Amino acid sequence: MSEQRSLIVGFELCEHYSQICCYNPRTFEPESICVTSDKTKYLIPTVLGVKEKTKEWVYGEEAYDCKEAGTGVLIDALLSKIKNGEDTEIYGVSFKPVALLEKYLRKCLQLLKIYFPSNSILKLVVTIKEQSESLREGIYQALNNMGIGKDRARVQNHSQSYQYYALYQSRELWMNDIGLFDFDEAGLIYQQITIDRKTQPYLVGILEKNFQDTLNYQSFKEAADGEKLEYLFGNLARQVLHKQIVSTIYVTGRGFEGTWADEVLKELCIGRRVFKGQNLYAKGACYAAKELSGEHKLDGFLLLESEMITSAFFIQGYHDAKTAKAVLARAGTPWYEAEEKLDIILDEINEITIYRKDFLKHETVTYSLNLEGMPGRPGKTTRIEVRIRFLNKNKAVISVKDKGFGNFYPSTNRIWEREISF
Repeated sequence: MSEQRSLIVGFELCEHYSQICCYNPRTFEPESICVTSDKTKYLIPTVLGVKEKTKEWVYGEEAYDCKEAGTGVLIDALLSKIKNGEDTEIYGVSFKPVALLEKYLRKCLQLLKIYFPSNSILKLVVTIKEQSESLREGIYQALNNMGIGKDRARVQNHSQSYQYYALYQSRELWMNDIGLFDFDEAGLIYQQITIDRKTQPYLVGILEKNFQDTLNYQSFKEAADGEKLEYLFGNLARQVLHKQIVSTIYVTGRGFEGTWADEVLKELCIGRRVFKGQNLYAKGACYAAKELSGEHKLDGFLLLESEMITSAFFIQGYHDAKTAKAVLARAGTPWYEAEEKLDIILDEINEITIYRKDFLKHETVTYSLNLEGMPGRPGKTTRIEVRIRFLNKNKAVISVKDKGFGNFYPSTNRIWEREISF
């Protein structure tokens, strides 16, 4: 019996712990996938283990148990190994970091089979704390080795997942700005989502303040009674929220486990809604996967985060005897994901005009690329490939390649390029 590709999955992949959410079409919400039969745990330690006698691979809590019992070895820091390109030797065999990550992801995603034995993944979004090219490409490679290509998967950072989560909630929760306190192993950060409703689509921005030097796990350990932590957090919370119109505050991260911050959170509840939990990013990734599957609930919003381009790039021409616009890059796309190419046919012109619509400055700018040296051919007998790729969020390269016109006019394979900054 063949599997049905229908699962919408969000996967939070962190250095210490990970978790999975799957969209429930009956409740219209993501649900956490538990790792125990009693359904009390959904955080999965990001570690692997190998049993000494059988060479069996294990993961999560079982890997820790294996080490404590002295029956095998523990492999941790899987994400750091990818960032550093660090191989690992296990019982005389060397393993590449991507191979280790693949084993971990495979083990985790097998949990879905317990709940959905006849279904496979339609869309998967993996959310990580911060983007790096090596980690991003390592995750894509590991997924591809599992048969999940880029057409079914996306990697995004926590900030993007926060935006998806916040905007998928009921409208009353994002009538004004939205705040998030995140306290993990590195320390406390605060992020605030702002929505500009004067534009179409709505512009969704995000501001971040870093308090990791003030409130971190070292201060967490030193303040065993919780009073110092409560004092520090209360002061920081009041500082960032002073004169801010914030409807809702989310609180997440393992640093908030326990009750030490409860009195401060009660104070923050005055005039606001406050939610505390550990699955915000995983659920946000699941909502993002839902958008990728064709939901389009957020079509009226343009999510602009620090890694996203704030302009749309397009070419104007004719299609079916009508003026048409061919999009090269969409605003709100992470710059490292924004790469597109398309073929067009020239009609007695030797210059290409690229249009850039800036959603922040509310202006459209044009860029010309002269195709000097293009062979003289009759109208509509020159096909070119136009490609855009980004070097960072404010710099792109436009390239045009002559592809000729079949056997009638062979291609010269000549390429014209222009780098633009904006």
